[in-house]
Amino acid sequence: MAEKATEKKTAAKKPAAEKKTTAKKAAAEKTAAAPKAAAEKKTAAKKPAAKKAEPVIKTILQVDGKDFDLSTLAVDALKSYKSTHKRKAVSEFVVYVKPEENAAYYTVNGEGQEDFKVDL
Repeated sequence: MAEKATEKKTAAKKPAAEKKTTAKKAAAEKTAAAPKAAAEKKTAAKKPAAKKAEPVIKTILQVDGKDFDLSTLAVDALKSYKSTHKRKAVSEFVVYVKPEENAAYYTVNGEGQEDFKVDL
């Protein structure tokens, strides 16, 4: 009879131990799956919205049947200046357009010179 009592105790203990092991495995699987799911949610949330294309903006000055593209004039004048004055800091850059002379003149930091000119 003592053997039967031991067998009953052992049989009763096995399912409880198996239940604990199964519960631990399930908890470990949930824990491992949780960061993956959170990472997938973050990735989905970070997708950039489709940006609309910005329109091309141009400013054209028409004088005496000639077209002058003012949109790029200031940029071209600044590039011209920086190509010859590489170390001077520019805080103010002003362009004056003179279509009758086919030229644009510019000042840098309030100062102008004879060579501060861009042909149109």
